[in-house]
Amino acid sequence: MNKMAAEFAQALSRELPTNPKVGEALHWGSRVLAASGSETPRLDAELLLGYVLGLSRSQLYVHWEEPLSPKKLQHYQELVQRRAQHEPVAYLVKSRAFYDVELYVDARVLIPRPETEHLIEEALAWAQQHPGYIRQIADVGTGSGALAIVLARHLPQAHVWAVDLSAQALSVAARNIARYQLETQITLIQGDLLTAFRGTFQLIVANLPYIDHTELSHLPPEVATYEPRLALNGGQEGLEILARFLPQAAECLAAHGLLLLEIDPRQAAQVCKLARASFPKANITLLRDYAGWERVVRIAHEG
Repeated sequence: MNKMAAEFAQALSRELPTNPKVGEALHWGSRVLAASGSETPRLDAELLLGYVLGLSRSQLYVHWEEPLSPKKLQHYQELVQRRAQHEPVAYLVKSRAFYDVELYVDARVLIPRPETEHLIEEALAWAQQHPGYIRQIADVGTGSGALAIVLARHLPQAHVWAVDLSAQALSVAARNIARYQLETQITLIQGDLLTAFRGTFQLIVANLPYIDHTELSHLPPEVATYEPRLALNGGQEGLEILARFLPQAAECLAAHGLLLLEIDPRQAAQVCKLARASFPKANITLLRDYAGWERVVRIAHEG
């Protein structure tokens, strides 16, 4: 938080009554976060206060006139101050919704993004068109386990191999897998991309680091300061990891299999060129996200 925002937050802290009610605490949090530059101060305040009180956002308004205990108030104030310093709400409340699941997240993993749900939507649509075909799935760069968990829940006949270079990320993924009781359906592997595998997969999904290393310091502070660099840094032009991954994927993708890869839309032409070198006979297409950006490379392997 800059000096002016910090001073304003301190001033607002003095405005709080000794025993504030839910509504008063919510108004205070919204003002502090607005002063810190949050784009969604009211939403952030609602999520933080709801987390502290164990209430949904709508339930906060039912309890509007109820006072906060000193312990709850202190916890809420601490979270608001941390959010005012741009710490992501998902890390503060230890939770993030993704597709149709709720995931535990902390600073050991990248926060799942809505645009990554396009991988799920395309994979499930393809699976529906090829009933019974998918038996082995690879989720490369699993992070929190988001893709692996959703795919396992929707494709119970398949086994998912979820790989990540980070042992810390795999600890988070294991927690989420246990929450949904998918330990027998998902196997976690610590490894570098697909180097740990020798078999083939009918479906491979990958959300790998694709940010140019020169751009990392220019990312929003929520990302640059708090999210793991290992999950962001794609090296030169953001293509170094993708360039290593695609030849490996060509060795591991089964005949008539499908590979779905999330990218930065600015890389679309270059990634397609790399994909064509590794998959000369594949049907390679680009899928757009809801904002119209070319977000997913779809590689349908014809054998």
